[in-house]
Amino acid sequence: MKFSVDKEHIINNFQSLAAVADKKQTLPILSNILIRCEDDKVKLLSTDLEIELEFVVDKAKVEAPGEITIPAKKAADIIRELPQGEVMFQLNDDSTKLTVKSSSGRYNLATIPGSDYPDFDVVKGDQIFKISSEQLQEMFQKTSFAMGHGDWRHFLNGCLFEKAEEALKITASDAHRLSFYRSEISQEGEFSGIIPRKSVNELMRILPKEETEIEFYINTNNIVFMSKNFTFKSKLISASYPDYKFLIPDTASKSIIVNRKDLINTLSRVSVLTNIKLKIVDFKTEEGVLVVGANNQNLESAEERLEIEGDVDGFRCACNADYLREVLNIVEDDKITITQHDDKDVEVSVPGSEEKRTEKQPQSLVIKTSDPNLTLLLQPYVI
Repeated sequence: MKFSVDKEHIINNFQSLAAVADKKQTLPILSNILIRCEDDKVKLLSTDLEIELEFVVDKAKVEAPGEITIPAKKAADIIRELPQGEVMFQLNDDSTKLTVKSSSGRYNLATIPGSDYPDFDVVKGDQIFKISSEQLQEMFQKTSFAMGHGDWRHFLNGCLFEKAEEALKITASDAHRLSFYRSEISQEGEFSGIIPRKSVNELMRILPKEETEIEFYINTNNIVFMSKNFTFKSKLISASYPDYKFLIPDTASKSIIVNRKDLINTLSRVSVLTNIKLKIVDFKTEEGVLVVGANNQNLESAEERLEIEGDVDGFRCACNADYLREVLNIVEDDKITITQHDDKDVEVSVPGSEEKRTEKQPQSLVIKTSDPNLTLLLQPYVI
């Protein structure tokens, strides 16, 4: 096996493949990348048995076909540090070493036969949906920050990805905040599945920045995203997602309009003196300004005042400064509206029945932006 390719055509591929590869080393070969060299192209593959990722490198010069696996992290680190220019890959005669050669030197990596690598089983679904990479990237960027991380409620450790009511919808929540984004899609059909946190993060890494058509399909256990140069397959979380629509209020008791960047900067300063674990900041309006305050167990305190629009009295709440700052950082508007919603009784449908039951809709803060497709919600602390 022998081929050469310019570094710029593979560096990002190797970084993504190394990120997918299994780092727990339950099976040594899962820490490797499979290189499959064909007559006119090179395929690079990686898996941790939850995610399968394949890149097609069509700008490589193939001199001899073959396949082999090499350590993912070592290969990615070497290629990242190489100088710009052509990189040659050559397997030795007994297939025990793969030589990576550039203008600066040569590196011999240990190998494991490609025949030992798990088979990639990507079969197209009955219905394939299409979306632009730019649109899909935006949807994940506006929602993925709210995913749970290591939560015992494993359905929160990912994004709900669904098609319903002529729209593609992505929802993420860690039970403290919720982000929901919808995008119109003309294709018929409905589906729903929870994409795991790692899969969402790795998919965002590989989605092309330039406008590219992405095809995807989903079945009971897996979701697959495809473009001309990559195929990404992920297992889905086997669980039902909570009824997030119940949490989104339809009426507000109070609202304020504030400069987003000013609020971010204020939170950064004031939160220095919050409780190190809870990061609680409190807000109240008085005399036409928003007072942002914090204190901690050492009896230290901070307070700043921000200009707001409108004459709003009685706005009072408290929330986690870091959670609010993360929400504000994914918004691009100069000004945002924060609406306060009290808890109330609402009727919800009983799954599998025409009956309804009454449940308590909790207090919430909703951050409204100029994008009508985006819903951002925070759960405040009771004060």
